[in-house]
Amino acid sequence: MLLNKVQLFSALLFLSACSSSDEAQTEKDVETSYQKARGGVYLTAAIGEASNLIPWTSSDSASHAVSGHIYNGLLKYDKDLNLTGDLAESWNVSDDGLTMTFHLKKGVKWSDGSELTAHDVMATFKTITDPETLSPYSGDYKMVQSGKVVDDYTFEASYNKPFAPALSSWTLKILPQKRLEAENINDSSLKSDPLGTGPYTLTNWKRGEFVHLTARSDYFEHEPYISQLLTRQIPDMDTQFLELKAGNLDSMGLKPLQFTRLTDTARFKKTFNKYKYLSNGYTYMGFNLNNNLFSDKQVRQALSYAVNRQEIVDGVLYGQGLPLACPFKPGTWAYNNTIAPYPYDIQKSKQLLKNAGWVDSDGNGILDKDGQEFEFTVVTNQGNDLRKMTAELMQQAFKEVGVKMNINVQEWSTFIENTINKRQFDAFILGWSLSPEPDPYDIFHSSKTGEKEFNIVGFNNEEADKMMDKARGTFDQVERKKYLDRFQEILHDEQPYLFLYAPYSLIAVHKRIQNIEEAPAGISHNFIDWYIPQELQTRNVMQQ
Repeated sequence: MLLNKVQLFSALLFLSACSSSDEAQTEKDVETSYQKARGGVYLTAAIGEASNLIPWTSSDSASHAVSGHIYNGLLKYDKDLNLTGDLAESWNVSDDGLTMTFHLKKGVKWSDGSELTAHDVMATFKTITDPETLSPYSGDYKMVQSGKVVDDYTFEASYNKPFAPALSSWTLKILPQKRLEAENINDSSLKSDPLGTGPYTLTNWKRGEFVHLTARSDYFEHEPYISQLLTRQIPDMDTQFLELKAGNLDSMGLKPLQFTRLTDTARFKKTFNKYKYLSNGYTYMGFNLNNNLFSDKQVRQALSYAVNRQEIVDGVLYGQGLPLACPFKPGTWAYNNTIAPYPYDIQKSKQLLKNAGWVDSDGNGILDKDGQEFEFTVVTNQGNDLRKMTAELMQQAFKEVGVKMNINVQEWSTFIENTINKRQFDAFILGWSLSPEPDPYDIFHSSKTGEKEFNIVGFNNEEADKMMDKARGTFDQVERKKYLDRFQEILHDEQPYLFLYAPYSLIAVHKRIQNIEEAPAGISHNFIDWYIPQELQTRNVMQQ
């Protein structure tokens, strides 16, 4: 039976009070070979609060980390980053690439016991393309000329011209028709009361404290082996690390300092496995291009020359990342290897600022132009020390060329909802997590600057738009790369973002968690097959 609030509170007290003797008990056994078992609790943490659990109206990683356990798409990426069926048993693409037919798996159940049908897919398509729906992801689906329910288990999407990301776009999470048609999606109860087809259901969400998910015994692939997922909100990574070492968390993403220096002990190595792989994302500084401080690209270029990216990688990331020049993952086919990050060149930076009319007319060390000093504030989020330390290094770098940058660190939800979504910033430091599909349209196309859309900085370049449009309009990867390469050249010249680095994902997982498989997709691709041996299920928040 599901926990009531008193039971859950007692369980949380128990989890927080795990003693060192409990930890020692698991340490001495984790190297043993065990039988696969169902049950147990997987306890992790997040620095930010989820905003809402509708996957295609939320844009923050905290929300997607939860909703990813609750919903499925027609397709998904496998461990090798190839598209494979999820809700779709199979699919067909017409010879001209303009019609895609998806054949759904039969017997897939929503968490209320009703069956998934093609009508749910159609309702999802209609809702995300509704002009009133506030979704940053809608553009891909507005490329669909028509959607059609062929029968209860067959959905057809037709396009009037080639659209390269078409197939990958159907990783879109499918939501239930009855809830979509009964409520306005922008105010839907699905934000906090999801109804999904995924392996877990939401049991309890106490804002500011935790999210509790429970495994579904009727999940169409199979019942997940780990019965309970508990994500605690801990906005400070140093506190998370203390909780990890105390046995109160099973995993966390480590800071580079933690990964390289603070986990190199016999006790930690005996208790935890560490994983490292280049993440599908990058960190950057974004400029408000509607702010006259940043309207001249010479200024943006000057600030880029003023930053020593390698110093940031070495000093902030302890070498656990790569300096970045472009918005694609290094080593992938779309990355333009002919472009290098802006070199550290103080004299070049000063000259460009002077060319743009910025001089220190009063000798106070701060450049000015037309009576305005070059002073601005960069905003980033609380709980991510890497971004704060990056900002501090950049603050010193900009001071050297006569630019004063202030730093404002905000609580996550305030940062996203009030600063980013409402465009109330001079500049900000943030990161993007990327899909394996290299399509920069939603982030950089001039048509995507609306409310809650992803062109946050207001980038508007006619040629860049054309290159993105052409790259989307061909299935030929060689031709597509030609357009994407030119797009990256434009971006490199314009510098609407000051691209900083691509970090490595650095993860620690307790050795009681078994069957973790490293792959190009990372480690969580087979999460429903992770298990905790019966002997090591020391955290049980559900009656077994």
